[in-house]
Amino acid sequence: MRRTKYEVRRAGLPTLARSAKVGATIGLMTTALSAMVLASVLAQMPSSGTTKSGLAYEVTGGGEAVVLVHAFSVDRRMWEPQVAALEKRFRVVRYDLRGHGQSSPASEPFKAFDDLNEVLDTLKIERATVVGLSAGSEIAINFALTYPARVACLVLAAPGLTGFKTPPLPWFAPIMDAIAKGDNEGAAQAWAGTPIMALHTNKQAAATVTAMVMRNAKLWSMKRVEQPLTPPAIDRLADIKVPTVVIVGDQDLPHIREVAQLIVSRVSGARLVIIPGAGHLVSLDTPAAFNEVLINTLR
Repeated sequence: MRRTKYEVRRAGLPTLARSAKVGATIGLMTTALSAMVLASVLAQMPSSGTTKSGLAYEVTGGGEAVVLVHAFSVDRRMWEPQVAALEKRFRVVRYDLRGHGQSSPASEPFKAFDDLNEVLDTLKIERATVVGLSAGSEIAINFALTYPARVACLVLAAPGLTGFKTPPLPWFAPIMDAIAKGDNEGAAQAWAGTPIMALHTNKQAAATVTAMVMRNAKLWSMKRVEQPLTPPAIDRLADIKVPTVVIVGDQDLPHIREVAQLIVSRVSGARLVIIPGAGHLVSLDTPAAFNEVLINTLR
């Protein structure tokens, strides 16, 4: 029996309805997928800000948090080679220490490890791997002792250590002379030329190091109001219970290598990695080797 035109149209309605429903579902899925892609892209884009007390920070990538704490006299830009290696897999946080880079100078006594805690609070990060270099390592150790629940892992490069007595450094005399004259630029220039700031392998990065040191020349006339950890970390290293890796260059200063050995001997399970051809600024001097150790540690 032949259907009327009306009956054909009517018979086709359920099919059209199903098609419309499927189309709507596909549309919703596409929208959701687009939102996910956009969220992923946005997560990879760097964001920056300032904490309530004036600490400048920068965040890039997504995933588990890794916080990079730079050395004295430079700023967060020293971590560029590491950010590039980490940001595709981790949420990478770097910040300028107080008085360095874009961070405000201290107007009253402060503790650098409390500053790190403030950065994590600002970013709502409960727990992170903390990577430090030189003074940054000293801060990382002090932070781990003060806020142990917030540390997943420690990576300590060319470490400083609260309570360790640094031997006399003859090459520091010209810096003291410049400071006495109120010559910040002269002090910074002299500091940039010291053995502790020398690059042994990646010498093309020397200009970058000098530029950071000169940008932070104001540090040499700032009033020292940072408060130390008490009791000092040197007497409390056994209290560190998180996985710890110590990285030092074989060209670093003897007393820094001594500190590295001391930490490894007192922190249970700590591992020492010595990178050939690297000086004190090991992450800049041998970035590929440093990044390999860092990524293997984070796996």
